[in-house]
Amino acid sequence: MRAADATVVSVTRHTEGPEDDLRRRFAHCGTGVVIEPGVRIEHPELFSVGDDVRIAAGTYCQGSPRVSLGSRVTLQPWCFLTGSGTIEIADDVDFGPHTFFSTGGEDGLVRVGSHSHTAPGCALYGGGRLVLGEYCNIAAHVVLATVQHDPARHDVPMARAPSRVGPITLERDVWIGANATVMMDVVVAEGCIIAANAALTRSTEPYGLYGGVPARRIRDRVAADPDG
Repeated sequence: MRAADATVVSVTRHTEGPEDDLRRRFAHCGTGVVIEPGVRIEHPELFSVGDDVRIAAGTYCQGSPRVSLGSRVTLQPWCFLTGSGTIEIADDVDFGPHTFFSTGGEDGLVRVGSHSHTAPGCALYGGGRLVLGEYCNIAAHVVLATVQHDPARHDVPMARAPSRVGPITLERDVWIGANATVMMDVVVAEGCIIAANAALTRSTEPYGLYGGVPARRIRDRVAADPDG
């Protein structure tokens, strides 16, 4: 009976409070950090975490990305992070459920400015370097694709050819509508709106509404009359 009791205690101690173990293993961990049950991080020693961060149930970090989370950042349930590059998140950023981060190789980058957010199911590909400015609003199921197959290769299947990469930059105060795709080598200028279901293949000019496949400028984003 005593041996059996000792075994139960041993198992209980091993499985209790994994979030505490992760916090201790972070390179830096601020105060008020909440890690919910079911979070898996393969290399927590590569995480630097600010104050009042919440990493929700089911979040999984695969591989060895170097991750910096500012204060008051939320990873909602089932976010997935992978690669061996860098993920830099400023303060006051919220990622919806099932947000996907891929940095690709060591030179890859996903950088998100303060007060930005993603809705559920977004895909952030940073192999070609992805930078989001402050106050960016990313609606559900948006794809930001800094990497793609090479359509110019006919000698091998596209799946076997080296990928093509190119940067994407979203400047300050950008809104990307649901199900839109932004392709590599694109700068989305300050104040732009990209309509739902659009495919943006070229850089934009500030304060415009862009829509369609491929997306084009539909009209200016006109400021409201403060006296109206």
